[in-house]
Amino acid sequence: MPEKKTSLQFLGRNIRYLRRQRGWTIARLANEAGIAEIPLGRIERGENAPSAIALYGLSKSLNVSIDAFFAKELKDFISKQIASSEEPFVQTEPFKALSPKIMQMAREMMDAVCSLEDICGAQKHASLPLNISFDPSREGIENLSVMARNYMGIGDSVVFDYIELFESMGLRVVFVPFPKETESIAFYDLKNQNAFFFLKTKMNPERQLFQLMYQLGRIFMLCQTNRTGKNTFPDAGNDLSGEGSQKPLTMHRAARYFAALVLMPERTVRVTVNQLGIVNNNWSYELLLRIKHRFGVSAEAFLFRLKELFLIDMSVHDRLRGKINKYYNINNYSEPDSTRRILTSNGRIWDLVITAKTYADVEDEVRRIENTLVKWSIKKV
Repeated sequence: MPEKKTSLQFLGRNIRYLRRQRGWTIARLANEAGIAEIPLGRIERGENAPSAIALYGLSKSLNVSIDAFFAKELKDFISKQIASSEEPFVQTEPFKALSPKIMQMAREMMDAVCSLEDICGAQKHASLPLNISFDPSREGIENLSVMARNYMGIGDSVVFDYIELFESMGLRVVFVPFPKETESIAFYDLKNQNAFFFLKTKMNPERQLFQLMYQLGRIFMLCQTNRTGKNTFPDAGNDLSGEGSQKPLTMHRAARYFAALVLMPERTVRVTVNQLGIVNNNWSYELLLRIKHRFGVSAEAFLFRLKELFLIDMSVHDRLRGKINKYYNINNYSEPDSTRRILTSNGRIWDLVITAKTYADVEDEVRRIENTLVKWSIKKV
């Protein structure tokens, strides 16, 4: 009786999973591992068994143990990868203990997006460099914000859709139904210039945009720490107390300061205020709300920025701050005067799904990806 042939689908799947995590094409992995491209494609499809030399080259190129390739179940493979710290994506807030469910969601979503990009031939690496050098001071963060805006090609302009801007720069933004206590998380892969940002779906656009820039700031700071070997800013357990400039810069405060500077560049704020002829003691509640809409930020954030730039009298600032806080307390932190920003959430992900469906040889994989999106309530837009 002939011996039953062992399926090699799981081995090829694991190799493909690791390649996609890094945003690599088959051609690149073949070059890195010293394997011809066509045989590697057959290995990924489970048609051919890799030789010992090929496995060795793949393990070195992908920085994983050979043992990880032979996990038959995907969950076992992921566990082996995580246990040996081989996963390329690093969390921006390592001190933050996320629930196993949130971590599973993040990993499955990153896998889904990387798979879609690979199927569609749209592998993305951030064209915005994640390793910008800066001085770890308030002035250094100010310079960093200017450099980041210049790299994004927006200078001092007011941007209406930062989500589209981020995605055009090769940064992945995913909106998910986080629990109440979680507003955002991000993961980055410095070696391959990749980053994922996860934002809470049920949160007003102003807070979503601020969290997006906050997490980008953390990535810049952590990349600098990685490059220099020096702790750029102490995390201080994610110290949330106070926002005054006299307080020492923790990672949290530095990232918040970066977010404010990117969303509200000094020159743009000053020009806007001067063009309208607003003097320091002439701010009204209605005027504050109208102008903060231009920058897509919360009333609280815009008021604080005016204070930083000495564009408002302290007595007027304190009166408006009291009114804003009263509104937040009564309305569960929704924005006064509602919001004028409409962000298209997860549009790119579903565009990739629709594109992937045009490829006849990947129906099963695309169906699996689509089921993953539905499982995590990634609504189609």
